[in-house]
Amino acid sequence: MRKYILLTITLFYMGICFAQDTVKSNRETVEQKKRLTETVTETYKVLKADKKTKEGLYTAVYKRKTALAVGRYVDDKRAGTWHFYDIDGHLVENFDYDNLNLLYEEPMDSLSQTKIVYSFDNKFTDSDRVTRPLKIGGRCFGFIPYLKVYTLSENLYGINLYTAVAILEVLVSPGGRLADFKVHIRSNGYERITSFSPELIAEDDKVFVPATLNHKPILSRIFIKCRLTNYGELDVD
Repeated sequence: MRKYILLTITLFYMGICFAQDTVKSNRETVEQKKRLTETVTETYKVLKADKKTKEGLYTAVYKRKTALAVGRYVDDKRAGTWHFYDIDGHLVENFDYDNLNLLYEEPMDSLSQTKIVYSFDNKFTDSDRVTRPLKIGGRCFGFIPYLKVYTLSENLYGINLYTAVAILEVLVSPGGRLADFKVHIRSNGYERITSFSPELIAEDDKVFVPATLNHKPILSRIFIKCRLTNYGELDVD
């Protein structure tokens, strides 16, 4: 009888160890790298048993030296506090994904007004309190999904890509959702505007913190200067 008890206990603990080893094996990760734009590369880990599931540290780096985004994934979802930067390495946002809370945003007076401009349909006075719309991820990393949609149209072939100016225009609803977006290409006095369907953008990337006027959400537009690459694609600037 004693032998049977010992055998049962042994098998029980072997089962626990096997289960633990199985769980550990299922959480093993491998590193992946992918180019997001001509100058931005993301590095992240995925489960070895399911390479579609991100797990662990995530970084997006500009020109192989400047971090644009640093955070971590748990079960393919962003978790904890993520840090977002501009191409010069200046911190622009800290966002807590566990509690969906914006912990830090770059002050307005430190923004480069040559690269981002906000527009409001509402009229307001100096006594009104106005807040700008915000995209989690900042001006650089946050709008990469929008830049990736664009390709140079045929009627712009032959323009000088070095002197052309590219502007991404994003319309944000009072509900904090993407309502519309366009790309303006300006070169030698010529301007071409291309409109895109919001359906081209993933649901998570359509979410904004809306602009407000005296604490009430309002419609707003964001204009972001981008860089047109030699291949006619858009990149962060």
